[in-house]
Amino acid sequence: MKLPFENIKLTPAEKNLTRRALAILGSFTAITFVTALASMLFTQLHEPMIVPKIVGMDQSQAEGALSSKGLHLKVTRSQYDEHMPLGLVSEQLPKANSYAKRGQVVEVVLSKGNPKVKVPSVVQMSFPQAQIALAGAHLRVGRESLMNSQEPQDTVLAQMPSADEVADSFTEVNLLVAAGPPQPSFIMPDLKNQPLQKAFKALRPAGITIQNIKSEVHDDLDSETILSQVPPSGTRLQEKDNVSFTVSSKSTDSLKARYAKIAFDMPEGNPRRLQIDVFDSSGTQTIYNKMESPKDHVEVGVSVKGTASAQIYLNQEFVKEIPIE
Repeated sequence: MKLPFENIKLTPAEKNLTRRALAILGSFTAITFVTALASMLFTQLHEPMIVPKIVGMDQSQAEGALSSKGLHLKVTRSQYDEHMPLGLVSEQLPKANSYAKRGQVVEVVLSKGNPKVKVPSVVQMSFPQAQIALAGAHLRVGRESLMNSQEPQDTVLAQMPSADEVADSFTEVNLLVAAGPPQPSFIMPDLKNQPLQKAFKALRPAGITIQNIKSEVHDDLDSETILSQVPPSGTRLQEKDNVSFTVSSKSTDSLKARYAKIAFDMPEGNPRRLQIDVFDSSGTQTIYNKMESPKDHVEVGVSVKGTASAQIYLNQEFVKEIPIE
């Protein structure tokens, strides 16, 4: 092979010097290339790598993801995990997006899945007791449905899943809970043309309150004759509902307020709640509602208008009616 300078007229000394220069230049180029290659390899071997996220992968997928980054996988243990299916990575260290050196080991925990538990029976427990029992069995309270029942309020009537079924831990158990006995209902009677006193006697024992009474002058009718009622007859009412009446009055009626005293002696036996309801031309009001001991003497003063009477209840049961003069 001819050298580029062989066609150039050089002296033998010049040609020899040129050959030596080219040899030195070639050696320098080779050294530079090897040095650059070594530097690149050194940088690649020692450059920090970003750890990929492998939580949620199976072991094979996790090994492949780490291998592509020059990292290695090591399974340290397996444990139950309610949120991660069986066989998938549930934890990793170092964590995802942290830095690691090439060749570093990433330790992982494999999920054993959600452990199975036996559902305990919580029927006939109170709702708070059921919550504690289910939590102790690694279960949760799910949907709570209420139903009227003669069982005590907050008593668990039914559950789903049923007792002794096997379920995943932390499964939700739906409960049917007693809301207490159903409220008694009352059909509003037709009280038109009846004395207002009769309405009070008919409605108050059912817990219905006469809230408002309006008067209209009708000299041809007896005083306090019911002219109209709200709600109308046939309406279904429940305890503590209110009704209103329009009643007749005479132009000569005097409805001055007067003071009256109501007295009652508690019967023998256990302490009971005494309730006194008073009715007059202005409506119904409860003037006394307290626990009283046996043989206690109770006196209560009240201001009334028109025809008036009082009703006595013990533990919400009607006992007697007392006319107020």
